[in-house]
Amino acid sequence: MGVPQTMEALRERADFIKESLQKSQIITDNMAAILGSFDHRLSALETAMRPTQIRTHSIRRAHENIDKTLKAAEVILSQFDLTRKAEAKILRGPHEDLESYLEAIDQLRSNVKFFSSNKSFKSSDGVLNHANQLLAKAISKLEEEFRQLLTNYSGT
Repeated sequence: MGVPQTMEALRERADFIKESLQKSQIITDNMAAILGSFDHRLSALETAMRPTQIRTHSIRRAHENIDKTLKAAEVILSQFDLTRKAEAKILRGPHEDLESYLEAIDQLRSNVKFFSSNKSFKSSDGVLNHANQLLAKAISKLEEEFRQLLTNYSGT
């Protein structure tokens, strides 16, 4: 009686293993189908997103170009502002504050150098002409101040 019971137990275990393998195969097939569906959906999503990614890249590049342009414009505008401030000091003349006057002349010379090296700017010729005229006026005022000082000190 021992052998038939052992055979029956082996048959039950074999049936259980066979059933488990079939369930495992069904689960594997279902997972493969789900993963295939995910792959298909991800591919479709990637295809749908590609134009958006291209536009985003273009927008990012445009934003970078705008930033570079704004920084360049800021540098140019600061040079215009420095020229305007130097002009105000030069028009007042050297008699009030000679050191500040000479600094204004140095600033103008620096601006002339800046705009001379950047002649591609549309307004550089006009700025250069204006700055050179201011420099000539500054030299003239310095000469006038010098003459005035000579007259004042030689007359006494």
